Amino acid sequence: MLASNEEETMEPLTRADDSREWSGCFSDIGHGMFGGWAIEFVRRSRWVGLLEQLESLPWKSPHSVQVLVHDEEDECFGLWMIHDGRLVEIPLPRTRRAFWPSPFTGEVDPDSPGILIRTDGSGGWPDGD
Repeated sequence: MLASNEEETMEPLTRADDSREWSGCFSDIGHGMFGGWAIEFVRRSRWVGLLEQLESLPWKSPHSVQVLVHDEEDECFGLWMIHDGRLVEIPLPRTRRAFWPSPFTGEVDPDSPGILIRTDGSGGWPDGD
């Protein structure tokens, strides 16, 4: 996560807080140079609610907020930025987000982030789309 001059806004997220929907806390990786924080989650279920909380924070410079997410199945990082008060994914060239139906219900989970796949790599886009 990158956000210029937002140390004060991010400080509460660097401490553990059991009242949050997501678990863990951010670590400062920018050391004051560029405003960077990182957090690692083992499974998607551990970061549910994170993006919503980030977009609700009182950012001094919301245009500087950049959230990079790399889920375990993703081939590259996805980029989210604040537009009109919401964190939205920014389409990256030569990538597509894939969603597969649940083997249990046959439907795509609307809360699923899917996986980000490079369309120019050896893996390519999965069959069926």
